[in-house]
Amino acid sequence: MKSLIDTVFKPLLTWLNLVYTNISELKVPVSRPLDISLYLGPFAYLGPYWIAFIGTACLLAFIYVVTFIIIAQQGVIIKFKDTVKWW
Repeated sequence: MKSLIDTVFKPLLTWLNLVYTNISELKVPVSRPLDISLYLGPFAYLGPYWIAFIGTACLLAFIYVVTFIIIAQQGVIIKFKDTVKWW
């Protein structure tokens, strides 16, 4: 009886072992931060302080735009909440 069960489930066990070994051998590449100097190459002549200033200004502009979009769409969120309340 044991040999019959082994014969039936051996392909499944072999496949599961293969999946396990493939998953255990996966590797995640090391993350690399975004190098802004590649995009701000012409500003490199201005010096490191100007590059830091431009990078900070771009980051703050991005935060401002995201905040603006969230605030501008606040009415849509309230309408959605009212619609859900109605149901």
